[in-house]
Amino acid sequence: MTKNSETSYNSEESKMKRFKLFASIVAVSLLTIGFGSFANASPTFHEYSGKVQVISDLETNDAVKENTGSAYNLVTYIQRGKLVSWVEKGARNVTTKGTYSERTTIPMDYLGNASSLIGENVHLNISTSPGTFETVDTAGTWTPN
Repeated sequence: MTKNSETSYNSEESKMKRFKLFASIVAVSLLTIGFGSFANASPTFHEYSGKVQVISDLETNDAVKENTGSAYNLVTYIQRGKLVSWVEKGARNVTTKGTYSERTTIPMDYLGNASSLIGENVHLNISTSPGTFETVDTAGTWTPN
């Protein structure tokens, strides 16, 4: 091998090492971004518990809608009777209503364009169902997403 061919070879080897290092950094970065996005896709659940009066609703604190998904009410306790839950923005119903009388998960689909509510404060509303004439204790978690 001549000196010029050794220099050329070393130069090519150096370029290849730098390319591999660059490719590794890019791959790790993309994986990190991908896993970070996956972790952020998990919905945030909010706890509630209380008494649902016959003449007044139980309303949770506001929560921010983070994506275009449906809302869910995961009922972990219901004393007796039948309840109805839905999501409101202010005093306006923004989801379908779900009726239940036992521990269950209630999906509530948004009426209209759910993406228009991203970043907005909404809350869960729980009421006694027609035919339930007593106060009902309940508990669970819910997500606006």
